[in-house]
Amino acid sequence: MRKHLLMAAMTLSALMGEPALAQQKFTFALVPKNMNNPFFDQARDGCKKAEAESKGAFQCMYIGPGEHGGGEEQVQIVQDLVAKKVDGIAVSPSNAAAMAVALQAAKSAGIPVLTWDSDLLPENKDLRLAYIGTHNYEIGVNIAKIVQTIKPKGGTICIQSGGAAAANHNERMKGIRDTLAGKESAQSPGDRLTGQNGWKEIDGCPLYTNDDFPVSVQQFQDIMAKNPNLDAFTPTGGFPQFVPDANRSALQGQDRQEARVGRQDTGHPRLRTYR
Repeated sequence: MRKHLLMAAMTLSALMGEPALAQQKFTFALVPKNMNNPFFDQARDGCKKAEAESKGAFQCMYIGPGEHGGGEEQVQIVQDLVAKKVDGIAVSPSNAAAMAVALQAAKSAGIPVLTWDSDLLPENKDLRLAYIGTHNYEIGVNIAKIVQTIKPKGGTICIQSGGAAAANHNERMKGIRDTLAGKESAQSPGDRLTGQNGWKEIDGCPLYTNDDFPVSVQQFQDIMAKNPNLDAFTPTGGFPQFVPDANRSALQGQDRQEARVGRQDTGHPRLRTYR
């Protein structure tokens, strides 16, 4: 992620033109979904590194909501950045549909925009120059393939996601559902599994954490307590692994392989869980 954001900053700098860089200092805003998620700290560090390497050519403004919510605060932050006439914006939209409104204003103002980590909806991708991040649908596909190796004949499943309006998590969920069903859905987050290829999502799922890590652990414990015979629990992100001690304790209470599927988005706190 740090490497990708360094490239993003360089891209935005190039778009402004070399002659202009010599005349004034530009301000590029990096907007995460929230600022209390260690995952986004890597992007912040990459942006600040690019700032230092620019030798004063631009400022990296790292700004976002204190906590992950429905996306309203993040949209307001981007609207304020447009009003301040920053020179470029890179945003990871919490609510893809709502963010499109703010980015329409950025486009009208001539402010270049990149999305990272999470993209806009397909119909709004003209509002940004590029998306920098993982292929989220393929992440979901590979999660599902792991599940299939453990339970080739199907079973019951619960998917745990981030924000309900986050495009990246919805794309991952679609990848999981499409792969297990053996049929592609028309749009994200995919068609609910109701028995396709032997797979069925249990009542109460999918779960939405809104990137609240303690909540994600509690959700896992609650769903397993109510569904002790659940075959697969598949998060679309590494939410519980940001609280490794609590996550390890929750996992130790489950001694069945099929109830534990490896998660993605590796990071130092997450890796502690498996040591």
